[in-house]
Amino acid sequence: MIRFRQLVAGRSQYLFLSLLWLLFFLAPNISFAQQQFVGQWYEVSQNWRFPDPPFKTIDAPVLTGGHFVFRSSFEITDADETIVIDFKNASVLGHFHHYISDSTGNVVAEARGGIESDAKNTFFLRHGREFRLPAGQYELTTELVSTYFIAEPQPYWDSLAHYRHAIKWGTVITLVSMGILISLGVYYAILAYVRRRITETMYTIFIWMNVVFNGTSLLITPDLFNIHWFYLAGAPILLSNFAYLLFAKHLLQIRASTHPKLNTLAKLFLTGMAVLLVVAIFNKHLILECARYGVGLMMLYGLIAALVRAFEGYKIAYFYLVAIAAFFIIGSFAISSKDLEGIYTIYIEHIGLLAVTVEVLLIGLVLGYQFAEIYREKENNLSLIQHSLQIAHHDALTGLPNRYALDLTLEKLPSNGMITMLDMDNLKTYNDTYGHHKGDEMLQMFATILSSKLDTLGVLHRMGGDEFAITSESLSYAERIKEVIAETISYMQLNGFEKAGVSYGSAYMIETMNVDDLRMLADQRMYQHKRRHNDPQWA
Repeated sequence: MIRFRQLVAGRSQYLFLSLLWLLFFLAPNISFAQQQFVGQWYEVSQNWRFPDPPFKTIDAPVLTGGHFVFRSSFEITDADETIVIDFKNASVLGHFHHYISDSTGNVVAEARGGIESDAKNTFFLRHGREFRLPAGQYELTTELVSTYFIAEPQPYWDSLAHYRHAIKWGTVITLVSMGILISLGVYYAILAYVRRRITETMYTIFIWMNVVFNGTSLLITPDLFNIHWFYLAGAPILLSNFAYLLFAKHLLQIRASTHPKLNTLAKLFLTGMAVLLVVAIFNKHLILECARYGVGLMMLYGLIAALVRAFEGYKIAYFYLVAIAAFFIIGSFAISSKDLEGIYTIYIEHIGLLAVTVEVLLIGLVLGYQFAEIYREKENNLSLIQHSLQIAHHDALTGLPNRYALDLTLEKLPSNGMITMLDMDNLKTYNDTYGHHKGDEMLQMFATILSSKLDTLGVLHRMGGDEFAITSESLSYAERIKEVIAETISYMQLNGFEKAGVSYGSAYMIETMNVDDLRMLADQRMYQHKRRHNDPQWA
């Protein structure tokens, strides 16, 4: 894993440093006035107190933390110049204490701060401290106590005017990115509550753990909410790693039954993260290191799973691959770099925050596509349902509402409604003489012409065979319905069906107690009409 970090750092550091430098060069009114102190780092015991002399020299503080002292001599050339002393590379610092001594060894200024310190920060989201010093020679002694670091802290100084301007980019990155994460964190929390799925739940946890981590690391919670628990700048990432891996697994629909190898790999990586969590619990100095390796594992799994699923043709994997690739590139730089050479006011935390923000925004596109797919599937299912209802409620030959639709209509018929039962004459004659296709043609013409003429008077139903029914919501239409029936038969007799005829009978809701009696009465009257057709003595 150490070799992996060194390899990634060696390949990606130059690219990102170039991009950061380009950003500053393109920004208006930016000059590079910051100067890193040239001095010596020392590792001291926990009992060390200023001005005790330190003895054990080191190149830089180790990332696993400890108690360190930095000493450097510097010169102020301008009379009464105000300078700002800050740290480059990272802001995850537990406690620091600056002591400035003059050429005689007297302490002329001091300041303290850090995430665990209750000292108020002079600059929002920064550890910078102002010092107004007359021209002369000075010595800086910085005591630094921290459980761990995300990158190597290096003191530097800047003029007050330039410092105020130079820190704006970092502040913009912090505020904009945190705003995006908090907004989307609320959105995904609501989505997780509504949908009750592991995918949205795990992603919500991932986002909010990163909000807590970055909020503490970049001094939002200490500055605004007076929360100084240092382990919030590390421990949440241990949990977010679990959440993200589970999110990727469920987003890409990786199951033991369908993708046994990817499922096994997920279990192995989760086991590795669990081991890192246990190590971090028992050794607080390794919290951030364990979190760092966990980030590498969860990004690597997401990338592998996305490549496999995209190769299989899973559409969502194509979109997710873009998100995880961007996350992997930026995130790998953030977890593998210790020193942003030549960059002072952009921290490793800013790069990590950008990685998460870019990933969250791109995942929004992935889930947006997923929602679109769900919507299209829903629309398709609705179409299928509507088609099924059409088949269930309509006659296949004529397209008219069928017997089942008639039953539903009768249940809703108003008190002044009516029904007319119809039975076509001579359908069998056409079937026997010319074939069933001629009989079907006769039924279709009858259905088409009569439905068109009825218009708003009523609705024509086919009950089966040569039986039809007309429902109407007003008995005032009764005479007009009889007229359009006659007009329909006359049209058919003039257009190829000379023997066409129909028997019918009407009944009204006001005559009966229920729809069964209504249909029975209409049937009786229809058969009476048919007998009159067949026997002139009934006229």
